Amino acid sequence: MNYTTYTDESYITGERFRSIAAFSFATGKKQEIDSKLKQILQESSVSEFKWQKVKDAKYKFCAIKLIDFIINNLYKYDIRIDIIIWDTYDTRHQVQRRDDNANFERLFFHLLKTSMKRRPKNSHWDIFPDQKHGVDWETVHDCLDAIGKHVEYHKTLFGDFISDQYYHIDNFKEIDSKETTCCQIADLFAGISVFSINVFSKYILWQESQQRSLFKRETPSFSNREKARFEVIRHLDILSKRKKLGVSLRTKQGFFTFDPKNPINFWRYTPQHENDKAPTKIG
Repeated sequence: MNYTTYTDESYITGERFRSIAAFSFATGKKQEIDSKLKQILQESSVSEFKWQKVKDAKYKFCAIKLIDFIINNLYKYDIRIDIIIWDTYDTRHQVQRRDDNANFERLFFHLLKTSMKRRPKNSHWDIFPDQKHGVDWETVHDCLDAIGKHVEYHKTLFGDFISDQYYHIDNFKEIDSKETTCCQIADLFAGISVFSINVFSKYILWQESQQRSLFKRETPSFSNREKARFEVIRHLDILSKRKKLGVSLRTKQGFFTFDPKNPINFWRYTPQHENDKAPTKIG
């Protein structure tokens, strides 16, 4: 099997919660997916979709159309979207002189390694991360490639055997998200993952304000930007439940997937052990 993945990040600078998303699919479907996404953007009069641009009706409806396309075609195009979200206030990240670029590299590695290992063994991959200054992509590639070459030894009643390699990396290349519609899907899911956490309590107030009540009560005020994004969150929540994707919004106060094998996987990264600490700057 051959797969292609595009990655993008969101809220990386100066935010408590940060994220990276990987949008992967069967490589043979790449041209068709790209054509469909470009059609959606063109019909929406949007030249480049970015989550940070969702402030009005135009970008809101574009985001909803993109979500509809992805979720309604998960199995047709063998799509996965894996999003890793980390909390810079947790024990892993509360270290002096934290090196955010090196930390990004490690979390990118965890995301891609895990995402690729959920595909059939011995698959071949093309990996296209969005451009990001200060990242040692060559080292990230080498580490991912080394993991992919691992094999497992099994002892059975019929003798010992060696399993296939996890995966092979055929191409690894930075791209410009402005020129790549598939990368813009990663931006959408990376952005909505963090936003859903940051504004969860306010989103619930907005949702309650949308419901009719027999009693008059004061309605909180929301900006047009917030209302546009809240509608996108609600749409993704409703559609995920309708398709039984195992994506929860309320349980963890922000998007979260309990079973990481599901095709839309919102993964809240937590320290794996007491020595799991973010890297620090040297010198």
